[in-house]
Amino acid sequence: MKKLQEIGEFAFIERIQGFFPSFQSNVLVGIGDDCAVVEGREGHPLLLTCDSQVEGVHFLSSLTPPRRVGRRLVAVNLSDIAAMGGRPVHALLSCVWRGDVEDEWALEFVKGVQEESRRYAVNMVGGNLSQTSHSMVFDLTVVGEIDGSPRLLRRYAVPGHVVMVTGTLGDAAAGLAVLKRWGQEGKERYPRLVERYWSPVPRLEVGQILASVEREFALIDISDGFSQDLGHILDQSGVGVEIDLAALPLSVELKNFCQENGCDPLSFALEGGEDYELIFTAPEEDSYWLCHRIEEKTGVHVQVVGRVTSEHVRKVQQGRKKRKFLPAGWRHFAGGEKKGEWK
Repeated sequence: MKKLQEIGEFAFIERIQGFFPSFQSNVLVGIGDDCAVVEGREGHPLLLTCDSQVEGVHFLSSLTPPRRVGRRLVAVNLSDIAAMGGRPVHALLSCVWRGDVEDEWALEFVKGVQEESRRYAVNMVGGNLSQTSHSMVFDLTVVGEIDGSPRLLRRYAVPGHVVMVTGTLGDAAAGLAVLKRWGQEGKERYPRLVERYWSPVPRLEVGQILASVEREFALIDISDGFSQDLGHILDQSGVGVEIDLAALPLSVELKNFCQENGCDPLSFALEGGEDYELIFTAPEEDSYWLCHRIEEKTGVHVQVVGRVTSEHVRKVQQGRKKRKFLPAGWRHFAGGEKKGEWK
């Protein structure tokens, strides 16, 4: 009998997906994308998603203030809504606490949830409270809405489309590495990197702009690492890709950090995860005005980093050389370490 760490997260998801077929016609998108989509009020399907913050897996209580944990919990869930071009509406909060946690820590966590929910106009309408003697678990279920049919799905990448990404890559993973190396002192050394880890920003406005175009784009948010999350688009679309490593958007702070500490910024960018930026594909002729519209309306930079190919091959280009690359990043049950981390 195999163990989960032998099967792996994504292979296990594929196994259990067969247990839950969409047997009702009101399910528009089932298991396998950033959110499920079901019929809602006329012309406005509902988005359903849930995500967790598990102590020792997603955060270390000694390195992340409780209010930041609460804000992260909301933000990472809203990032799934962003990847579908939706608006968050309601949420349910489930907390599994240890009995020895101080009430001040617990209240600070709740304040963080409150702050981020108010920021994005999310109504917290209920939830659940339980206890554990081990790691704490905080889970959020979010309900959102979209206008019209779902047009931003992982399966919509087409050969000839360009691959685009918002923001910069690798900062959050580097921020976690900073905290692990220097503890809270790391916030003084590399404040922007730590802030990117503590406070991800869901790109809701970007997703909504893409949804308003009324075309089909492949889209996913970056939670497990650029190369791994891009791999989900490629797998579901049945296509390949060529990525120009020189085009990957890297922050000055990440470059300086890696130069000072002898590490490779591309490793963080490709494999680090938890950036919660968006990867999407679009026709090349639309790329310029899409970049311009998004940057003009949101201030978020968008970069073309590659091209979708018809061959089911994944390549990266560095200078004049091309080589194959495999998706790498965070995988649950795979040993508990993120590739791309600097130690």
